[in-house]
Amino acid sequence: MALNHRFFDPQNLTRRDLLKQGIAGATALTLLEPRAPLFAAPRPKAKSMIQIWMWGGPSHVDTFDPKPGAGRDYCGPFNAPIGTNVDGIQINQLLPKLAKQADKYSIIRSMTHGINGHETASYAMQTGHKPGRIVYPCVGAVVSQFKGIGHGYKGLVPPYIVLTQAQGRFS
Repeated sequence: MALNHRFFDPQNLTRRDLLKQGIAGATALTLLEPRAPLFAAPRPKAKSMIQIWMWGGPSHVDTFDPKPGAGRDYCGPFNAPIGTNVDGIQINQLLPKLAKQADKYSIIRSMTHGINGHETASYAMQTGHKPGRIVYPCVGAVVSQFKGIGHGYKGLVPPYIVLTQAQGRFS
C-alpha cells in the first residue's frame, strides 16, 4: 500500500477523490455475504495494544518475514523459519516462544512507502504525513486521545508512552 498523502490531508482531497472513495466503499458493501446478519453480535474490543518500532533492530527477513528461498546474501544466516500455532505463518527460528503465541498478535507484511530515508519514512509511517513545518502526532497519541484520556481513562499508567529518541534530522 503506497502512502497516499491526499488521503490523509482533507485540504487537498479533490471531489473526484472523494467520489472514488465513496463509490469504492459502497461497492464493497455490495460484496458482503448476502446471508450474513446485518447487525452481527458485537465483537470483543481490544483492551490494549503494543506497537514495537525497532530503530536499528533486526531486519524483517530475520524476524517476522523470513524468506528462506532468497539465499544467504539476502537473508543472512537465519534461513530455517519455524511454523507457528497459526497455519501458514512462519517466523524466525530464534523466536520459538513467539511462534507458540502467534494467534495473540498480528503481523503486518503489506505496508510499504516510497520514501528512501529511514527517519523520514518512519515519521510518515507513524503519522501519515511527510515531515515538514507542522509536527503531527503519531498514531498512539491520537488513539490515546480518542479512546483513552478523551473517554474517561482513569488508570495510574498513562494510556500512551513513547520510549525513544528522535533519529536523524529530527534529533
